[in-house]
Amino acid sequence: MDREKLFEEFLNECKKNNQICGAGNPYAHILLVGQEHYAKKRIDNRQWNDYLEGNYAYCSVENNPWIKKDENDNRWRNYQNPSKTWYYYQQLINKALPKRLNRSERGVRDFEFDAFTTELNNEAKPSSTTDREGVKGNIESRLKIFERSKFIQSFSVIVLACGNYLTNSVELGVTQINDTFGVIFDNDLNNNGVPKGWHKSGKGKLWFTTHHSEDKQKLVIHTRQFSLRYTSSEDREWLINEMGTIIRDHLDQLKNLD
Repeated sequence: MDREKLFEEFLNECKKNNQICGAGNPYAHILLVGQEHYAKKRIDNRQWNDYLEGNYAYCSVENNPWIKKDENDNRWRNYQNPSKTWYYYQQLINKALPKRLNRSERGVRDFEFDAFTTELNNEAKPSSTTDREGVKGNIESRLKIFERSKFIQSFSVIVLACGNYLTNSVELGVTQINDTFGVIFDNDLNNNGVPKGWHKSGKGKLWFTTHHSEDKQKLVIHTRQFSLRYTSSEDREWLINEMGTIIRDHLDQLKNLD
């Protein structure tokens, strides 16, 4: 089944469950999943429903610039978005797909040309520390949609920038990443006796884990929220470089790069 049809099914599933769809290129190889939409203050249900309706309209077959394949549609170029998360998404895509750099103009957020983005928590709020039980329920519902969505499962690379919103521990009996995306943590040991799937920055502030499907066609990366505060530029540079290189190597192996 082609990606356009899979995307349409995902959009309809989101509508049915009053869930956010996302933004970006549904034909891309990379899926970026954030924690949730940031809001300066908690918004009410009416405001959120209005946002969802706008998101559904944007993603529709009639309006989506990627499905339309309209080369003159520049909605993917975002000059105004000041989001730190989007800034780091841009850096990651630039590192993972170095051949794309000549397409990007200074100051333009155009990473959505090569990625699709969505959120794990179907809510917009000012803090990830509020209403933890409500967040847990939202995430469980969202993961069920991801698990049964052939569109979500079709991405070659999935980056889960959700931190402790997800748990993947065989010892604890909670393997949300394994169960949702059909992958297994890279548990083989490297020369230092550390699992190959465990990556940690020199100062220890940032980390990520890697997971692969049994046939090695799918790479899933789990890490902390990209806009995390109080992180050194050295650690941040390490995260972007290490993750970007692993993504690039995986896509090279699949012969998915242009």
